[in-house]
Amino acid sequence: MPSLTRNESIQTIKGDTITILDYIAEGGQGEVYKVDYKGQKYALKWYKAPVPPQVFYDNLAKNVDRGAPNEHYLWPIMLTKPYKNSYGYIMELRKPEFHEFSEFLLSQAKFLSYEVMLSAALNIVESFRLLHSLGFSYQDVNEGSFFINPNDGDVLICDNDNVAPNLVNLGVRGMPRYMAPEVVIDATRPNAQTDRFSLAVLLFRLFYIDHPLEGKYTNNLPMMDSTGAHMYGVSPVFCYDPTNEKNRPDPEAQPNVIRRWNMFPPDLQMTFIRAFTNGLKNPNDRITENEWEEALIRTRAMLVRLNGREQFVNCYAKQKIPEGCRIIKFDDYPAIVADGSKLYLCQVDGRSVDHDTVAAVIRASLSDKSVLGIGNLTDSVWKLSVDGHETEIGKNGFARLARGEKIVFNGVKATVL
Repeated sequence: MPSLTRNESIQTIKGDTITILDYIAEGGQGEVYKVDYKGQKYALKWYKAPVPPQVFYDNLAKNVDRGAPNEHYLWPIMLTKPYKNSYGYIMELRKPEFHEFSEFLLSQAKFLSYEVMLSAALNIVESFRLLHSLGFSYQDVNEGSFFINPNDGDVLICDNDNVAPNLVNLGVRGMPRYMAPEVVIDATRPNAQTDRFSLAVLLFRLFYIDHPLEGKYTNNLPMMDSTGAHMYGVSPVFCYDPTNEKNRPDPEAQPNVIRRWNMFPPDLQMTFIRAFTNGLKNPNDRITENEWEEALIRTRAMLVRLNGREQFVNCYAKQKIPEGCRIIKFDDYPAIVADGSKLYLCQVDGRSVDHDTVAAVIRASLSDKSVLGIGNLTDSVWKLSVDGHETEIGKNGFARLARGEKIVFNGVKATVL
């Protein structure tokens, strides 16, 4: 039975009034209500017994004053005064176009495209890069903390009440199957490095659905409490560990990762391999958010849409690229482009980490579909040279992409192959 009733009023720590409108749902830690606060609709999280202690309340108050790291956090906006031997905080309501992460795992929600899936991954990683750079850790990364818009990859991160300064723990350990091995065996409490392990699990499931530490070996273990500690903490084995094949995915129990493992480009594969081999054993070798962003940007660069269908092309392999495509070879990685492809600001501006803003569009000639051109959407002037001829394209300018052409973007050089 809900603890609060419709039209019941609660005071905030600022002395304002929150009015209960409707009961929404109940979770493991508390209840969620739709409320009115200063004429606007919000969600109220109200804690059930046992109510978190005063130190938790004080940390929440600091988080309210501090504000969210970015727009992807459903951050505590206002804290209530203690009431009925409990308390709570309000946050923005989740919009209906956002789906729970678990819905994607169950195929109840599907991404519009792989490009959108990669955008969601980049939004998640960027949000944690900002949080960690501010000196905080999330401490409970799991599938229940994320809502995603399948049409554009926008992300909302909830349950931010456990966020605290790094190496400060308020009692939370995390969710089974997402906790870092050292947390599972109680060798440490959650921190930024354990966040990075949990983030790797979350990203793995975003792309491959199945769990990275589950396979033929773990499937045969007896269903006991000690089993979980063994497979996730004491002796975890990555399902695609290149030097240990005992826990390979089972076709019946883990079919998704089998089907998808070789579909994504090598940059993504190799990053996950490192995350669940070296990073599994050594917290200091976890994949950082910057490294994830780099891998994801390179993966997106090998995604192309041809005849209305997306496909990944391994541009590192010595193979003929699909007809109607070109490869733009940057200093560190190749990107495949075709009619309708985009380049992002982080790819053409050496000072930018903006993975969302489109900086260039690729278009095919109306008279000859094999001829591609590049359009500049930035304020910078780009220089192109081929066979001794140089041209410049400024904002909204357009130029042909010819094989052998050299392009100097804003501090970034590339060659068209």
